[in-house]
Amino acid sequence: MPKDLTPQKILSMLLRHIKLIILVAALVTLIAYGYSSFFITPVYSASSLIMVQNYSEYYSTQPTTSYNGYNTKGRIDSGNISASSTIAANCVILFSNSPDMTSLMTDATVDIEQVEEQNFIRFNASSANPQVAANVANQLAEQAPKTFASLYGKDKGRVDTITSAVAPTTPISPNINQNTLIGLAIGLVLGILLAFFLEIIDTTLKPGDDLAKLYNLPVFAEIVDFEKEG
Repeated sequence: MPKDLTPQKILSMLLRHIKLIILVAALVTLIAYGYSSFFITPVYSASSLIMVQNYSEYYSTQPTTSYNGYNTKGRIDSGNISASSTIAANCVILFSNSPDMTSLMTDATVDIEQVEEQNFIRFNASSANPQVAANVANQLAEQAPKTFASLYGKDKGRVDTITSAVAPTTPISPNINQNTLIGLAIGLVLGILLAFFLEIIDTTLKPGDDLAKLYNLPVFAEIVDFEKEG
């Protein structure tokens, strides 16, 4: 491969090996698609949502408010919001370490999160079985009030289920389309690198320019390969 590379020469080199580049890219893309589709176990995720209320908020007689369309009882003032949010943040830690809660997490991978620093907690359960993921998320939501009462006492507030989990119909992973595109990108890079490698190890003289540079003489004519040209 010549040392004085120019964009034109690089493009010409890639065009000479375009079939090889396309073949490698197609092969790696097919491998990525097949591996994602048939060899990676799909993972499904389901979530349930609970609401944590402190004592004064729970016993408030003020009008109801809503969260994403779901009715929630309690008055809106900074004291109640702050107190309930603080309790919810503490519950995330307590639920994550409570034996009663962790015993329900054996069949799925569970993530417990506070929603936007509010008094809502979401249980996200992931499993290869969509129904198991939904069951675990719902079991955690059902156990949450009991665990809350045992940790805080009945006079500190309450926990209510806002939404229950349903069995998902589509997996969250693997992302077949994304993996296929990544395979295509990797295949193109490998094809281009292979083309450069073949140029580097190619010691044959090319017509025209290679002869002129080797002997420092101009080329006036070339003998046509009639068999190659047909």
